[in-house]
Amino acid sequence: MIGKSAVNWTRSLYRPLRRAGQRALRKPAARTSRIARQPERYPALDHARFVLIALVVIGHLLEQLSDSGPFAAALYRWIYLFHMPAFVLVSGAVSKTDLTRRRVFALATCVLLPYVVFQTLYPAWDAWLSGSGDWSQGYLTPYWLLWYLLSLACWRVLLPLFARLKFALPLAVIIALAAGMAPWIGYPFSLSRTLVFFPLFLLGHRIGPRRLQQLGGAPVRRFAAVTVLAAAAAGAWFLRDIDPEWLYASMDYASLRIAPFAGAMTRLALLSASAICALSVLTLVPRRARHAGFGRRSLTAYLVHGFLVLGVAATGAFALLAQALPAWAALVLCVTAGAVIAAALSTRWADRIFALLTRPVRWIVAFGQMLARGHSAGLAPNRPSAAGRLPAHDLPANREHGASPIRPRMEQNKRLY
Repeated sequence: MIGKSAVNWTRSLYRPLRRAGQRALRKPAARTSRIARQPERYPALDHARFVLIALVVIGHLLEQLSDSGPFAAALYRWIYLFHMPAFVLVSGAVSKTDLTRRRVFALATCVLLPYVVFQTLYPAWDAWLSGSGDWSQGYLTPYWLLWYLLSLACWRVLLPLFARLKFALPLAVIIALAAGMAPWIGYPFSLSRTLVFFPLFLLGHRIGPRRLQQLGGAPVRRFAAVTVLAAAAAGAWFLRDIDPEWLYASMDYASLRIAPFAGAMTRLALLSASAICALSVLTLVPRRARHAGFGRRSLTAYLVHGFLVLGVAATGAFALLAQALPAWAALVLCVTAGAVIAAALSTRWADRIFALLTRPVRWIVAFGQMLARGHSAGLAPNRPSAAGRLPAHDLPANREHGASPIRPRMEQNKRLY
């Protein structure tokens, strides 16, 4: 009687728990685990990041040879037409509208703090190479390629405000066109690039990462993307003498020596062409997850490759290269070297080596945890060796008091369930 009553009581207790578990499987939990909170990865965006960071490095190398011939000038302008706009579009696609404490902390530690670190290192590196440095800009005017970090922080702060507006994208385009009419909007705070490229960031957010992942499914879209990029290359060839400052989006119309209305129309045409070419590149990238890890470490390649470019330029290697090799050979060498540098700086070992600079807070926390584990392991008592362990028949559970009652109870519960 006692055994049957215990069994019935156990089953009556188990059935509500089983129903609750089934309901929990059907309905998502309010609080997800740490693994479930991890953002979903989209291989197409990771591949696009690596392709674009390779184009960034190639473009910075070609910048030293852009005056060496028409092919270098055309390729340089073709790359700068879409490579940073595509980066901006991808960044907008993976950004969220709500700024939680966790995201604000990540923005401060993963974007703004590396900006401060590299804004200190790059002028110091330039001063060491040239023998005299210019420290007048301070931290308000980004050094060379660091404008993207400051603009990215501003875009993520502006996104929750514009996401509530009904006509946010047209308003952002109007602001981008009007930014060139103010002479005080330029390099300081990266304000000009922030306002000009913000429509692309907002467009990427409106499209979303899932649609970008599915963008290259049909062969017709790929053919259209190839056609668009080929047309852009032809346009870059015919417009190879255009001032590249138009593609940098960092100067006002008066500095570009053009009337405000004509400058606004030119900027609108360039923004439209940049958006179409950026979507074309995202259409052609692979969709599989294989080798997508290189794109996940694109921040390290973006922040570190500038030291190599400045170091090579300081040695006069580009001038020697332009004199020793034909124009096409120097062009091929720069493209190959840029792809190799981007691939090398996107590996795991490079990411771990420069983690102290690119992710200082995360590196310090990981290093402190490693030290804590080592300290606790040193304080832990030594385990007895195999020779010093007691045999199974000499264990306290089997020595005098008979077998432990726990295991039969576990076997009984297994039979019940």
